[in-house]
Amino acid sequence: MLNKAKLILASLIMSSVAGTCNATSLTHVSRYSTIENKPTVAQLNPLLGLQQMRFSRDVITIDQAVNNWLKHTGYSLVKLNKQSKDTQEILNQKLPQVDRNLGPLTVKEGLEVLVGKDVFHLVQDPLHRKINFELNKKYQRIYKAKAKG
Repeated sequence: MLNKAKLILASLIMSSVAGTCNATSLTHVSRYSTIENKPTVAQLNPLLGLQQMRFSRDVITIDQAVNNWLKHTGYSLVKLNKQSKDTQEILNQKLPQVDRNLGPLTVKEGLEVLVGKDVFHLVQDPLHRKINFELNKKYQRIYKAKAKG
């Protein structure tokens, strides 16, 4: 009987020790729920965070909308001298009414919607937390052909 009690006590101690090893990677949020202690996807890459925004009437251009959309991400648009003429042209256009209420989308998807996902692709500099846009190759060919002819 004494040996059985020792075995039970030893197994309780071992399970308790095993629980404390894992305790540093988990946080109890309720009686039966835990969450892992690790960064979220958005914390690792702010452009993958979800957000939703209703742009105010003061936001008139796509450039203003892009800057508002980036406001709390830590990212910003590259300076004007680093933008292509095509990018400057789209950013100076008026924000379409359909885009005034945007999301929920990832930051990246929202930026692509604002400038036209089929026409431009997003270029990111994660080191300096800067974003820019490049005209997709399909449209580069179309506009170069028009410029020649």
